[in-house]
Amino acid sequence: MRLKTLFIVVLNIYTIFSAAGQESNLVLEIKGETPSQTLVIDSLNRTRVFQDLNSLKKHTSSIIDTLVAKGYVDTHLKKLAKKDSTYYLAQLELKSFYKYLKINLPDNAILKEYVTQTGIAIKGDTITIETAFAKAYLKKLTSIAANNGNPFATFQLQNISKNKNNNLSSQLLFTSKNKRTIDNIVIKGYETFPNTFLKRYANIKKGSTFNQQELLDQNQRLNSLSFTSSIKEPEVLFKKDSTIVYFYLERQNTNRFDGFLGFATNEETNNLRLDGYIDLQLTNNLNYGETLLLNYKSDGEDQSQLNATVKLPYILKSPLGIEANLSLFRKDSTFATTTQSAHIYYQISPHITTGVGYAGIQSEDLQDDFININNTLDYNTTKFTTNFSYLKPQDAYFFPTKATFSLTASLGNRETDIKERQIGLSISGSAIINLNEKNSVYVHNTTQSLWSDNYLTNELYRFGGITSIRGFEENSIFANFVTTLNTEYRYILNQSLYVQSIIDLGYFENQLTEQRLSLFSFGLGAGIRTKAGVLKIIIANGKNEKQNFDFNNTKLHFQLGVRF
Repeated sequence: MRLKTLFIVVLNIYTIFSAAGQESNLVLEIKGETPSQTLVIDSLNRTRVFQDLNSLKKHTSSIIDTLVAKGYVDTHLKKLAKKDSTYYLAQLELKSFYKYLKINLPDNAILKEYVTQTGIAIKGDTITIETAFAKAYLKKLTSIAANNGNPFATFQLQNISKNKNNNLSSQLLFTSKNKRTIDNIVIKGYETFPNTFLKRYANIKKGSTFNQQELLDQNQRLNSLSFTSSIKEPEVLFKKDSTIVYFYLERQNTNRFDGFLGFATNEETNNLRLDGYIDLQLTNNLNYGETLLLNYKSDGEDQSQLNATVKLPYILKSPLGIEANLSLFRKDSTFATTTQSAHIYYQISPHITTGVGYAGIQSEDLQDDFININNTLDYNTTKFTTNFSYLKPQDAYFFPTKATFSLTASLGNRETDIKERQIGLSISGSAIINLNEKNSVYVHNTTQSLWSDNYLTNELYRFGGITSIRGFEENSIFANFVTTLNTEYRYILNQSLYVQSIIDLGYFENQLTEQRLSLFSFGLGAGIRTKAGVLKIIIANGKNEKQNFDFNNTKLHFQLGVRF
């Protein structure tokens, strides 16, 4: 009983003090001398309830300062009256409104260059702006000066006076110090970072003019590299005679191992068949920015493919890089093809490269010399290539590439018993359209075409499978012209899981078999973030325009990307 009585007493005391606290709040109403002046005051984002009289008076003063900055320069408080215990009324007089401010500039070439960069025209050593934007304009000038190597420049308005035409005039006071340049660059956290990427990729150079905004952009470029990340924004140490920039980076494990198992039904035996795929990528293990790619595919029967690529950027610290590739492909007992290529590329910008290359192709017909029903022959091809590519990354764990574009053209000769001129063209591009943080749409197109007077089966493009058009056998379709469109709607459930729809479209032409067919593929997929990497599960069914839907054509793929 005593406990219950004590609880009631405490509750009543709490209620009384809470009510007293609520009653102590002060309400402020601010009015002008006319209804139109009151409307101007009410348009401001102002507070109406205060805890004490001191904060109420400070807020009233800030409202007056805001009105002065907007052009009501004669605004003053006529009275602040207490109407009752919690209600106060402030009466303001705004008087005339001065909409424009005329600023007289001193004879200083550097200052006038900064003013020109703001986009305001200089007329007779003066500029005219709206009074309400004066504070923002001075801030903009300060930012421009800082981005032009003058971070300690100051801008002030003085000698403000009124004109007869209800405008204001003032004098701009500009103080400047010596222009700052970057004298030293220090990397913290990843001391063995390949310095060539500072100059060639991020465009960070000693002796360049200090630019605060450019430093942030450069730091973002470094953060977009796959093998490093930015821990925090760069910092600057200004000494009396030097400027030192500090970048805070962390090394990232970007070696990747991907593999998947695919289950499908053999059309002849109706038995379950196992497909295989291995993709190994080693990046920056020598702190040089180098990349080694090793890719192997097998369809579980008689088709296998091996690709090895080495990419070395910034040879001799120049914007030139080298890429070499070796490709082996075998189609059961029909043919085997070996491709060797070398490519020299030039980096135009952090996201754009262009280059030229050379490729040699040797293909061997493995069939009986007297039986050749697949239009295959031994041949040698030499060709020269030119390439243009664009890649834009984004900060997203599941989908780190925002957009890509690549164009490759080739010109060469194929030799069998005769020599024949051939032209090849390959175009691919992809983009992610982010609808919001969780929803996005992915679109990817690849188009390839080979022009020749006649064709061999073992030189045609091969496509189909998880990396081209899903729901079809890996490299099961041959064509001299092919275009595919991959689309996905993606929904990120949380940081560890996403789901997606799959709709793939395709069209190909094969002059040897006189085929011209459209392809369709539909499916669903999901990605799961694990401790090892991302596990992808894809189920898709593909058919051509002359086929009916057959559940036996459904392909189920598992792909695990392991980072180490």
